[in-house]
Amino acid sequence: MPLFRCRICGENFPGRLIGEEDPVGFYATRFVEATNADEASAAVHEQLRNDDIFNIPEELRSEDARIFFEEIVEVPPRTVRRPNAGFSFFIMGS
Repeated sequence: MPLFRCRICGENFPGRLIGEEDPVGFYATRFVEATNADEASAAVHEQLRNDDIFNIPEELRSEDARIFFEEIVEVPPRTVRRPNAGFSFFIMGS
C-alpha cells in the first residue's frame, strides 16, 4: 500500500492545551499508508481526533478551531517515518 507524508496545520485551538491564554495553532507531520490522498487525509484526521492532547473539555472547545493539510504526498515505502508524533505549537497572532 502506498505511503503518504501529510503536513498539517491547525489553527484557533484553546491555548490551555499548552498552558497559554491565547488561541494556539500547530504544525505536525504524519505518515500513513493509504490507497490514495483522500484516504490518507481521513486516516490522519482520525489519528488527530484520538490524540490525547485534543481531548478538550466541552467548555474550552472553539468553533473556530480547524485543521488543514498543507501537503499530502506519496513517498517511497522505505521513507523513515519518525517521529510521526508530536506537534509544534505557536500562539496565534491578534
